[in-house]
Amino acid sequence: MESNKTFKAASIIASANKERQNILEDNASRYERTVERAVLQYSNLELARRRAGFIRHKGINGLEKYLIEFEANHERNGGKVIWAQDSAEAVKHIINIIKRSGAKQITKSTSIIADEIGLKDELTKENIKFTEVSPGNFILSEFNEEPRHLSSVLIHKSHDEITNRLSEKYKISAKAGAIEIHNVIRQICRENFENSIVSITGANFLIADSGSVCISENTADGILSSVMPKIQIMIAGIDKIIPSIMNLDALLPLYSTYSSGEKIKAYNTIISGPRQDNETDGPNEMYVVLLDNGRSNLLEQKLQRRSLSCIDCGACQSVCPVYRKIGGESYNTLYTGPIGSIITPWLKGVEDFIHLSYASTLCGKCTEVCPVNINLHDQLLYNRSDAVRMNIHSFSEKVTRIGWHRALKSRKMMDWSSSKWKNITLRYVYGGKWGKDRALPQVSEKSFKQLWEERREGAK
Repeated sequence: MESNKTFKAASIIASANKERQNILEDNASRYERTVERAVLQYSNLELARRRAGFIRHKGINGLEKYLIEFEANHERNGGKVIWAQDSAEAVKHIINIIKRSGAKQITKSTSIIADEIGLKDELTKENIKFTEVSPGNFILSEFNEEPRHLSSVLIHKSHDEITNRLSEKYKISAKAGAIEIHNVIRQICRENFENSIVSITGANFLIADSGSVCISENTADGILSSVMPKIQIMIAGIDKIIPSIMNLDALLPLYSTYSSGEKIKAYNTIISGPRQDNETDGPNEMYVVLLDNGRSNLLEQKLQRRSLSCIDCGACQSVCPVYRKIGGESYNTLYTGPIGSIITPWLKGVEDFIHLSYASTLCGKCTEVCPVNINLHDQLLYNRSDAVRMNIHSFSEKVTRIGWHRALKSRKMMDWSSSKWKNITLRYVYGGKWGKDRALPQVSEKSFKQLWEERREGAK
């Protein structure tokens, strides 16, 4: 319940920050416009979404089979697969690999799952220096912030904020454009690539039939991570599995369209293992860390397991009115917005995070834009239903629900008092919870029953 109070307090503060809301709204609106143009490449968008959803759902339903197939094929290619039950186990294996290599400087590419397991803090404790080589995450690290969006990690930042912060430390003008900023960051990252023995990356998809890992990006840090360092460590949730390499033709364009409004990303890389004898580049050693970390709990939920089909495009976050009002930081968890509100309770504890499933208007916009056809707004309701079934709510809330249930079922109770006293009761009971900046709805002087009876009498 403590995290619920924290979420409410943070939401109130965030919703009062008009400047931050304007930045978030402007960036999110720009995203929507680019997606509207990008989807025009599809002659039948709904068919494409259903096909992609079927592929991902097939992978999730056959998770055990496809993961074993992936492991066998990847190790046949010369790579190594490490299974990790939780964050601590994953971090332990990664730190051991880095220590064996003798590396003191490593590079970290875009990987939200690395942030999920708290890898950066553990690397710092072990005095292992790391550099974020993805421009977005590089900039975010300068603000000492974690990503709060699956794809647009800087969606809450303005151009002026970014240039002002970078100009304090690097040779970047406060009036620099995006290209100049990117070129400076690229030069810094390039030097780190050249001096790094170990690279850490995430994965968009794990391909069962070839034992390969697919990375889709625009900045090439994923490609460089698989070419320049001697050792490559890839971290992926077990939910990233897809049955076949032939499935990528359906998934990659949709991921590009809904993550950044493009027809296809600039770089789509398939890595099957370490460098072979007849190859000129690639790492000498490649490790894939398969992480559970609560995903099996979500898999057990027959109605909510479909949320594991998510491809991390962030579309649902960008269009969610709640996310656009309070931002990602208010959620106090890495996975935010509609998808985060569904999966976080099962990944981190239902009692501590089920309140996120109520942070939604249930407008259905998230379901409408999901490229893999996940019924997100329904899944939020399934979580709420489970919260009631598991009796996870306060005593006052329970009493209130029982009272409303009985009152709404009884016409006599509904007509017992006048509209004046009903409005006073609503103001007294719900005024504080509704919020000082919002006006409570007013109960009309005449009830629906009275209006209906008057209408019937007038018709006679």
